Amino acid sequence: MNRTVTPWIAGLALGLGLAGASTFAQAPAPPPASVLGQVESVDAAARTLKMKVEDGASVTVALAEKGTVMKVAPGEKSLLNAVPIAFDAIAGGDRVLVRGGARNEGRIEGALRIVVMAQTDLAARNESEQRAWRERGVVGTLISADPGNGEFIIQTTNRATPAAGATAAPVTLVVDAKKATLHRYADTSVKFDDAKPAGVADMAAADQVRVLGTKSEDGKRITAERVVFGSFKTLALAIEKIDAATGVLSVKDLQSNQKFTISLVAGASIRKIPAEMAAMFGGGRPGGGAGMGGGMGAAAPGGARPEGARDQNPGAPPAMAMGMGGRGPGGAGGRGGRGTEDIVDRMPAITLADLKKDDWIGAVVGKIDASGKAVAFNMLAGIEAFASRANRSGGVDVGMPAGLLDGAFGVP
Repeated sequence: MNRTVTPWIAGLALGLGLAGASTFAQAPAPPPASVLGQVESVDAAARTLKMKVEDGASVTVALAEKGTVMKVAPGEKSLLNAVPIAFDAIAGGDRVLVRGGARNEGRIEGALRIVVMAQTDLAARNESEQRAWRERGVVGTLISADPGNGEFIIQTTNRATPAAGATAAPVTLVVDAKKATLHRYADTSVKFDDAKPAGVADMAAADQVRVLGTKSEDGKRITAERVVFGSFKTLALAIEKIDAATGVLSVKDLQSNQKFTISLVAGASIRKIPAEMAAMFGGGRPGGGAGMGGGMGAAAPGGARPEGARDQNPGAPPAMAMGMGGRGPGGAGGRGGRGTEDIVDRMPAITLADLKKDDWIGAVVGKIDASGKAVAFNMLAGIEAFASRANRSGGVDVGMPAGLLDGAFGVP
């Protein structure tokens, strides 16, 4: 996962910036260069490096004769624990803060200090954190919040894989967040880098919540270390109209029948369940599947079974029996692997041009505004494969395995 280390750099830059202040009453000198970026290449013999800075420009940095190179570990916010390293220890992909020297026309001459955070250290830290989310992460929907006690309650699904023909049992979990770090996703982004610090008081019913922490022995409580949440929903939608020119889809929520429009955010993906995978998913179990976010039944448009749900094999194994897991804070109450993400990643990518009226899609959707508009962070076409046999009202039940679209969400 790509991670930003700007807060770390900002802390270092502030501390270093104070060191150069002058108390003499004289004409102010040009401020020394202070540049943050990622190393593209290194010329150890010439003591220069080329880096891409935050605005995307490339800058060549020449270290002064008495300049120093210091290495810090991920998470450090000062140079107290920094260690000096040789210039040739800098490698492409490292994050660096360059301090001092004169910047002119894409070059910094006489840099006084280069502070390095090694790419290998960042990768190791990120992998460790991702492993923690996989093993101790929980995903759920907020039921209620108690800011006074620093607690909230979420509904999630049982971690255990249900037996064939059964649905994942919804459970409630009390989260103790008094000592946790909380962040709220931006309304238009599921990237953790865009999330803002928040508190329990900022949470609202139906928010999607990811928790990293330690569960109690009875599994009814979890002491949280980190929490990320946002006003998103994973919905089963029927496409009513596609505006190819603007990329806007008019859709209907198959559960509530609410109609609104969605547009994909930049970088969002659309994937489609291939026919051979649909045959595995299409286990016609009564009452639908584990559902998007825990279970969802929806009537087909016009009361008919969707195309693709007619000839399903009633004896096929239910989707949840495949033991799906996923990245980050996970799926069915905390998944222990990358199964879900791997399955979705193997599905073919498509474009809006491949969709048509009356197609069913699953989508992670942001808050619907007063004008009936919302953004979607990713889509999965072909969810007709999850439709089970007709229910008593003559419609169909549509359910997706819990957490199938969780790969859209970024975590710390």
